Amino acid sequence: MRWAIVLTAAASWYLVGLSVTVGTTTYPAFSLVGDDEWPAFHQRHSSGISWAVGPAWVAQAAGILWWFTSGGELVAWWCTAVLALSAVALTAGVAVDLHRKVSDTRSTSVLRRLRVVHTLRTGVWLGAALAATVALR
Repeated sequence: MRWAIVLTAAASWYLVGLSVTVGTTTYPAFSLVGDDEWPAFHQRHSSGISWAVGPAWVAQAAGILWWFTSGGELVAWWCTAVLALSAVALTAGVAVDLHRKVSDTRSTSVLRRLRVVHTLRTGVWLGAALAATVALR
């Protein structure tokens, strides 16, 4: 069971680090891209970030499932699972749609909402990482 929690915690902390990096470097850099270059730049960001997030989500989900089937610390498991699922829901249910809205034409108001959602996801990923880390005690 310990390795399941280690996998979950590692994937969760990776997502926190990636999210902080994107929030402090990538999203602010969006304003530096010209309107003519924007569609290609945004497409490259969207496809690249999928490869950065996807394997970590798979690892996190695998760790959470393995952890659950191994028994053990259920309060931390529930916290981690609910928070991880919340991050997926925020991404699939809100962020993806916002990215679609700015894929061809950059909109300051949509990008502002996207940054708010991104900040929420960062907090949710942080909560999941902390819950998994607490379970390692």
